[in-house]
Amino acid sequence: MHGTNVRRRLTGFAARVILVTVGLLLSALPASAQVPPFPQCPPVGLDTSCAILIVYNPDGSRVTLVDPSQPPYDGIEDTLIGVQNNSSASVSSLALSGPGIFGFDGDGLCSVFPRPSGCPYGPTGYEGRGSTTAVASTASCGGCGNTFTVFDADNGRVNFRVPIPPGGSAYFSLEGPTASFVQLTPATLTLSPLADTNDVDTQHTVTATVTDAQTNPVPNIVVRFSVTGSVNTTGSCTTNTSGQCSFTYTGPSLPGADRIHAFADTNNNGTQDVVPFEPFGDATKVWTPPLSTPLCEVDVTYGGWITANNGDRGSFGGNAKVDSQNNPQGQEEYQDHGPAQPMDVHSIDVLSVICTTSPPPKQASIFGTATIDGAGTYNYRIDVKDVDEPGKGADTYRIRLSTVPLYDSGEHTLQGGNIQIHQ
Repeated sequence: MHGTNVRRRLTGFAARVILVTVGLLLSALPASAQVPPFPQCPPVGLDTSCAILIVYNPDGSRVTLVDPSQPPYDGIEDTLIGVQNNSSASVSSLALSGPGIFGFDGDGLCSVFPRPSGCPYGPTGYEGRGSTTAVASTASCGGCGNTFTVFDADNGRVNFRVPIPPGGSAYFSLEGPTASFVQLTPATLTLSPLADTNDVDTQHTVTATVTDAQTNPVPNIVVRFSVTGSVNTTGSCTTNTSGQCSFTYTGPSLPGADRIHAFADTNNNGTQDVVPFEPFGDATKVWTPPLSTPLCEVDVTYGGWITANNGDRGSFGGNAKVDSQNNPQGQEEYQDHGPAQPMDVHSIDVLSVICTTSPPPKQASIFGTATIDGAGTYNYRIDVKDVDEPGKGADTYRIRLSTVPLYDSGEHTLQGGNIQIHQ
């Protein structure tokens, strides 16, 4: 690209950046804000300092500053970039997006003259290194150079192998002129749906949307999820070009509720930070019994009993059915005879009865609430199989209760009694 045209593009872009940045500076610019020249970059090619400087402010916000006097260091299009950490936390990575900026073609900062004396700092020649001060270091560092995680030519992440400490800096180069560079800072994270209700044993998907202060989508941000309540689990995903990604988890076996928390892990350190600020969002999930199966009927006769997971004898009996108006009804009893976990369970109600009769064996699940030893209200779920007649030695029984910790008899073959399922 012709040098005059490059300078014109830079001047126009710099004016636009300065106009956009003024609003940010009014509220976020610290007293120690940098002004050109930016010494966080050493002389490289045609540049005497950084063309772009990304500043982490004391409050964790970030601003992007441009020095329009610095042309592409290779005389064609490539950009020398510095990072200054004025926050109180170390910076370990930086996600960036822009047309072709990660489409490395071999003309990195270590391919021109002058160049840092410690080159190369990595396999691409674009890596650069960090410094414990605001002044660039050019020394060889034996494996301390930055690295890149390239998602595609337009999107990637700069990883600071030695995290930039408070007061420290780093530098690197990217493809393309300054006009190609876009540094998007996550400002908001929203979750969808914010609230939802589903049957137990089904999956729930939550979608996170990450945007910057101007509501632009921010790609290549790791979003970390944590679920607490009836389900306790964690997971993560990485935002796409629309700034979105999704997390799916499986619901519990018993009715209950979850709180879902997610945050944008901007520096990819696995922890939600206050400095730099990492936006977050919350959602809720309610799990309910499934709708009953019309005309399903389940009977336990002849004194059913099993040996539960805890080694105790568990005896049970009852009946549950769904009438022609799809109303569930019935009563259930279960007794753990100890000594591990003695308890006497009596149903308060039957909320749902579902059954399947084909393919065999016939199976049913009964949901409701119950007392334990005559007190409290607990969710219960009974799962039975009608395998053969008579049921002893063939049919199975299992009960789960919303005690803390969860009581689970386990699925066991009947040692006495019979289960009959009809529809």
